[in-house]
Amino acid sequence: MGSVAVGLTALFGRVRPEGLDHLPKRGPAILAVNHTTIADVPPVLATLYRSGLRPSIPCERPNCGADHGHVRFMASSQVFASRTIGPLARQAGMIEVGLRQAGAVALRAAHDALARGEVVGIYPEGDVSATEDGSPRRFRFGVGRLAAEAGVPVVPIAHHDARRIGSGSVARSLGGALTSIVRRPTVRLRVGKPIRPDEFAGLPLRDVVDLVQDRVVEVWRAVSGEAVPDAGEAVPEAGEAVPEAGPQEKPL
Repeated sequence: MGSVAVGLTALFGRVRPEGLDHLPKRGPAILAVNHTTIADVPPVLATLYRSGLRPSIPCERPNCGADHGHVRFMASSQVFASRTIGPLARQAGMIEVGLRQAGAVALRAAHDALARGEVVGIYPEGDVSATEDGSPRRFRFGVGRLAAEAGVPVVPIAHHDARRIGSGSVARSLGGALTSIVRRPTVRLRVGKPIRPDEFAGLPLRDVVDLVQDRVVEVWRAVSGEAVPDAGEAVPEAGEAVPEAGPQEKPL
């Protein structure tokens, strides 16, 4: 999955990363990433891969956690159902998030992965219904619940301009990606300072979600240089995913 993401990113555009020294090589830790389009997944995975954080199950070799690490992202059932992406998602050890009650099952699987000392990636917005300026939307409760129950660091990651590769429905995103081969857009990505467990220990769930969102928004502001409007109320679903669906489809 990592090498495929690197190839796609090189084909469709460029990534300008910052703050990669904040990425953990070993867990337990959560990576919380903003989500605006299905086209932002390859640049994110490619950046992590190039920094030594491979999207896969830990290899448990002697140098694992030292010169490289591994991350397992939560992804929607639609990703796993895809004939092209599904096999890659399984090979990468992604955690499947289904509909409704299945979100709780996915959170348990993610919690178990953290208990084993792994790094788990999550898209707290849950879908790709982007705001006009691309600022992070209100986070769902799953990221707060996972962080609070596991008591592990949360690394805020934000990117900007991924929609220049492609955005909207799957068809529109793919169409945009084809033209980006010529346009060569640059995606700016920044990794923020990890949120320590003691910063949210004992806080109500809603406050934990707000803390994580505030930190991701801060990172997004730094990388985009834009102000962020009020995102509205949180959506109380259990888990988050990387959907392959269009902007109006919410897997949870």
